[in-house]
Amino acid sequence: MKTHSYRLGAALLLLGASAFAASHRNGPLLLEDQTANLNDFYIFRSYESGRSDRVVMSMSAQGFQNPDNGPSYYKFADSVLYRFNINNQRNLDGRPDLIVDFNFHTELRPNPTFVSYFGTIKGIDDPGIFLYQTYTIIIRNVSTGQATVIGTDKNGHPLSVAPPNLGPKSTPNYEATLGQPSVFTLANGWRVFAGPRDDAFYFDSGATFDTLNFRTPAPVLSGSADSGAGAAYPNAVDGFAGYNISLIAIEMPITAVTADGTVPTDPKSSTAKIGAWASTLRQFVTVRPSPGDPQHFGEFVQIDRVGNPLTVEALIPLPMKDYWNRSQPSNDQQFAQFIGDPFFVSGVLQGVFNLKTPPTPRTDLLGVFVPDITRIDLTIPPTPIDKQSRLGPLGGDNAGWPFGGRRPNDDVVDIGLRALAGVLVPGFSNAPPLGDGVNSNDVPTLDHFPFHAAPHAGYLHSQENGTNGKGTVTGQ
Repeated sequence: MKTHSYRLGAALLLLGASAFAASHRNGPLLLEDQTANLNDFYIFRSYESGRSDRVVMSMSAQGFQNPDNGPSYYKFADSVLYRFNINNQRNLDGRPDLIVDFNFHTELRPNPTFVSYFGTIKGIDDPGIFLYQTYTIIIRNVSTGQATVIGTDKNGHPLSVAPPNLGPKSTPNYEATLGQPSVFTLANGWRVFAGPRDDAFYFDSGATFDTLNFRTPAPVLSGSADSGAGAAYPNAVDGFAGYNISLIAIEMPITAVTADGTVPTDPKSSTAKIGAWASTLRQFVTVRPSPGDPQHFGEFVQIDRVGNPLTVEALIPLPMKDYWNRSQPSNDQQFAQFIGDPFFVSGVLQGVFNLKTPPTPRTDLLGVFVPDITRIDLTIPPTPIDKQSRLGPLGGDNAGWPFGGRRPNDDVVDIGLRALAGVLVPGFSNAPPLGDGVNSNDVPTLDHFPFHAAPHAGYLHSQENGTNGKGTVTGQ
């Protein structure tokens, strides 16, 4: 019986692996377009002290950034439109009602060097920042067509991208000097951030992709392996430790995202829940008049999208992934056959392991993933960071994924594994406590905006110093 449980857990973890770890590589065509490749999307009520009346959204792009990959470090693409989509009407049908776009502009300042940053960078306006990026925000009400364009903060400072964390000599005291000063308050009271951060996603990807070469105690967790901090290295390795991502984050009042401009208190109210997702877009035509710079023309078309941390990677067949990435959430009913009757349930769990699973169609999965938008009940108060459960609602903390949005600390791998096994189906109790053994991020996340930890420094980081699961952020 013990052997059967392990094999069952292995099959389920295979499903979860393709679901989550691959969220950083979520379609064949996107492997050729990393600046437009979205990794994760987060939306949650702020748990920063005194700001629980705010909603935070963030998207990450260009995963697996090596912190020492100079002299040309990672940047946002000027040719990509990075978009937040908010759906607050029509019973959350996957059509946006509010759109917030981020447009980036790169200035290569005159200099005689071969590097993007030079000397000790003492602030976000330091002349040693030779690769200087700024951005413009366009807030659009879809129903009225009204648009607001913002390019500076409330004091008139350009909205600039935080530079990378080079190391203790070039970027000393990174977070105080460069990280937090890159958080801008807009004239409308919203806050924004764009720049490199630690990747808050955590998962033992290496063990899983080595043909399910799991490290004890995974994949069936018990005792402290499930309820505690997780297994220590080498029994669990966070494959994302030490890597950075490009993060875009925005904080806005709850009143800005509800259809009637109020803060809902009744969970039965039509305004209590909203849905949101991130997408990237490029213009329809690109001309490369070499040796001149590329030129872009035409309407913007969608390249990638991400709502929940599961859909395209695990539920959509490989030949359809690129098509799915370009499709709109409002049309996700066309994929219901794959989501309501997942192949890994019928083909692996039932077909290989003869496991009793919930009957199809899986309305529990359809309710989460069709349309593929991350839903958040705005009447659920935020949970302070020190009281959060990594398992969200499965751990008694409804302010996490999938009901209360998604927070950086939510263990979406373990939550997703158990959901796929049927734990969300009322009356079904055949889902074992599955997990990968990695129960927390390699470095602590922040209790304040933008919540993702400071980026790892090129001078010293976990993939370099061999900690292999516990990252080192230099210069905070």
